[in-house]
Amino acid sequence: MSHIERLESHLIQLGVRHEPVAERTWALYPDTAVPAPIALTLEDPIVLLSVGVLEVTSDTPDREGLFRRLLELNAQLLHSSYGLQGDRVVLSAAHPVDTLDFTELQAIVDDMSMALDNQLDELRPWGGAGASGTHPRPDGSA
Repeated sequence: MSHIERLESHLIQLGVRHEPVAERTWALYPDTAVPAPIALTLEDPIVLLSVGVLEVTSDTPDREGLFRRLLELNAQLLHSSYGLQGDRVVLSAAHPVDTLDFTELQAIVDDMSMALDNQLDELRPWGGAGASGTHPRPDGSA
């Protein structure tokens, strides 16, 4: 079974609404309070999952406080973490595709869903997706 076939099988088993959005990329729509799609991309030998959270600009208030809070929130996550991708804060995870089984994929998606449900409210002062009403696209852009 190819990596793509195995990932598609895991996605079906996961029971999360998903759709292909590009070659080797799917948008996952977990049942979260903030309906932000998670992008899952196969970039052999790695599976990458990411969701855009907010944009950081020179106008973002207390950026140092934001970065400190993101590091603190990272300590609460097991399989994913917050990081910067250009001017965007993203929640992301990566796993070797060769050893990714259903249980590991479920744990990653659950970890990211928990963060979307429980942590985005804390990011509202900095313009997080939970506050602005914008829903990041699977590629992490607004």
